[in-house]
Amino acid sequence: MKRKVFILLIVPLLLGFKSGEVDNLRKPADDTKEIIALIKKVFNNVTFRLTEKESDWQEAKIGLPLSDGNELRTGTKSLAVVLFKDGSGILRVRENSILHIYGTSEGRKLNKDAFIQRGMIGFDVNKQAEGEEFRFTTPTVVASIRGTNGFLEFDEDSTFTMSLESGMADLSFRGPQGGTGQLNEGNTVVITSDGNFQFRNQNQEDLNKINMSKQATLKKIYIETEEGTIEIEYYAPEE
Repeated sequence: MKRKVFILLIVPLLLGFKSGEVDNLRKPADDTKEIIALIKKVFNNVTFRLTEKESDWQEAKIGLPLSDGNELRTGTKSLAVVLFKDGSGILRVRENSILHIYGTSEGRKLNKDAFIQRGMIGFDVNKQAEGEEFRFTTPTVVASIRGTNGFLEFDEDSTFTMSLESGMADLSFRGPQGGTGQLNEGNTVVITSDGNFQFRNQNQEDLNKINMSKQATLKKIYIETEEGTIEIEYYAPEE
């Protein structure tokens, strides 16, 4: 008899490309536009399409470059890791999420906008160059950051949640009543669909989500017992 157990191990994600990975990049999803980022990791059901006007989602694979306006979608128990081409940030797209990638170059600077239509994104973003922008956008909130790590979640009821392990974020509510705020490290903000800002110190649930968002590889081990074989799934660092 085989029993299945799911265990989440809290271990850090190792950043950077593997040796030879850059040489094996696939053809861009849209070669008529500038490449903004690439897919560094996929697990289970991850798909992409060129724009929201495209009707068909296609399988996303490691090394696929993403251009301005491309979308990425993860299914249940799925994961995608996205690295921006200038090395300025890495995003971990958790299960049941939709991410839109936008970006424009101005000389040597790359302004980036990650639009989260739904779901949760874990992120590590390096300090941006002077005059360079890195924004997270949802249907209700814009968050501008420079050097920050944490997670952002946008729920079906349009509730926006952001929690920062380091750095800070300037927040702006996009609704007609407006509203702004600043989130600092060690804190969490919840912004409701009507623009109500609720700040708090990070609680254990926030810390758990930050730790979970750092995981990038799902592995399995099998343990033989007197009652049969136990299958254990766990998250571990990238190989």
